[in-house]
Amino acid sequence: MFGRGMAFLWIFALAIVAVATEKPQAPGPVDGCGEPPTTPKPNNHGIVTDTNLCNRTILETNGRKVPASCMVICPSPRKNYKLPTGLPCLLFSEKPFLQERKNELRSKPPYTCEVGVCRNGTCISRRRQPPHLVPCKVPAYRHDWRE
Repeated sequence: MFGRGMAFLWIFALAIVAVATEKPQAPGPVDGCGEPPTTPKPNNHGIVTDTNLCNRTILETNGRKVPASCMVICPSPRKNYKLPTGLPCLLFSEKPFLQERKNELRSKPPYTCEVGVCRNGTCISRRRQPPHLVPCKVPAYRHDWRE
């Protein structure tokens, strides 16, 4: 009788050790509910909607809103149109503009944009060496009812 009780205690002790050393896992989706939601990818441009419901993509540098695309997209029956050739535009890059100090906390560090020019509805690089880089931010979506 003493042998069985001792065996039970050893099994009980091993079970407690096994539970205590198990690594916690992130909870998965509930059965039948699909995959857990994913974090949306950050935007690389802002959108301004005008009174005609046409959308322009923009970036911001030094407080100025600058086109990020040289096309304005409009709903039917209106037609999309190109911005004028030669208009400055910005080409977005994910790289931070300057190296930040590790102890400096910022919610949204500026990105790097290359200054380009609109040509035939496309923002193209001016092919400068070195390229003309400026700090830029992605502005929030907004409506511009002035037009």
